[in-house]
Amino acid sequence: MTAKTPLIELRDLQKHYRINKGIFGHRTRGTVKAVDSISLSIAPEETLGLIGESGCGKSTLSRVLLGLTPATGGEVLYDGRPVNRRTLPQFRREAQMIFQDPYSSLDPRMNIEDIIGEPLRVHTRLDRKARRDVILPLLEQVGLSEDALSKYPHEFSGGQRQRIGIARALVLEPRFIVCDEPVSALDMSIQAQILNLFAEMKKTRRLTCLFISHDMSVVKHISDRIAVMYLGHIVELAEKEELFRNTLHPYTAALMNAIPVPNPALRRKIEPLPGDLPSPIDPPPGCPFQTRCAAAQERCRREMPALNELLPGHFAACHFCKGGVGA
Repeated sequence: MTAKTPLIELRDLQKHYRINKGIFGHRTRGTVKAVDSISLSIAPEETLGLIGESGCGKSTLSRVLLGLTPATGGEVLYDGRPVNRRTLPQFRREAQMIFQDPYSSLDPRMNIEDIIGEPLRVHTRLDRKARRDVILPLLEQVGLSEDALSKYPHEFSGGQRQRIGIARALVLEPRFIVCDEPVSALDMSIQAQILNLFAEMKKTRRLTCLFISHDMSVVKHISDRIAVMYLGHIVELAEKEELFRNTLHPYTAALMNAIPVPNPALRRKIEPLPGDLPSPIDPPPGCPFQTRCAAAQERCRREMPALNELLPGHFAACHFCKGGVGA
C-alpha cells in the first residue's frame, strides 16, 4: 500500500464480541464483528485518516491496535515485529493515544503536573524534579503556562483540556499516536486551534499518526491517506487528493456529498443515505453496504467484495466500482 516500510501494520485484524442471553448468560445469541479482518499499513511520519459513521468500529480498531482490547484474530506489527507480550512494554511507551472526550479522559483527582507526568513516572526512573523539567517546555509548546501545573481539570475549558491530553500523549516522545476523534467534542473555533497545534507538533516531532473522525473535512485537512470504514470493514483507501478527486465506493461518495459547502451562494441538493446502519449483530449477507446502495445488484447480496487495488494506490471493496471486476 505504500513504498516505505510500514511503522504500523495490521494483518487480518479481528475483534468479535459474543452476545449472550439467558439468566446466567450461558447461551450465545450472536456475535458482533466490530472489526472484521482488516489489513492496513501506516508508513513512518504518515498520517492515515480513518473515517466512517458512528458505530462502524473505528474506536474499537484503535483500542485493539494499541493493545487496550485483546484481538479476536490477526496481528499488529510495530516496526516489523509482532506486538505480543514480550514487545508490548516498548510498544506501550512508543505508541500513545489522544482520546475523544477531554472531560472524561483526565482524572479529576489529579493535578495537571501529575496527569502529564504519569507516563514518565510509569515508564522512566525520573524523579519529580526531572519530570517537571520535561513537562514545562512541553506545556509551553501546547500553549499553556507553568501556572497550570497545580490546577485540576475542572478549572480548564474543553480546548485547554485537550491541549493537556496532547501534552500527556507526547511527554514520552512517542513515534506513533492514535487520535480518536480528538476535536469532535469541541467548538468549531477551538477545533481549528487544536488541529493546527497537532499539525505543528506532528511536523516538529516527526510523528506517525492514525487520525479517527466522522468528519470528512477534518480528515482531509490533517491526513496523507484516508481509509473509509463501514460496519467493521475498510471499503476504500487512497491518497487524500486521489480520494476526493476520484471517489470509487458509493459509501465514500455519500460521505463526500454530506460535506458542508461554506458558501451560501453554492447550493446543492444533499441526498442522505437511505435507511440506517445495519445491526452489527445481524449484518446483511454479501456486501455490508448493499442494503443502502442504489447500485446494488444480485451479486452484491451474495458475495463479499474484496479490498482490491482498482487504480494505482487506490483500493476499493466494490464489485461494480469503476475499474472493478464486473464494472
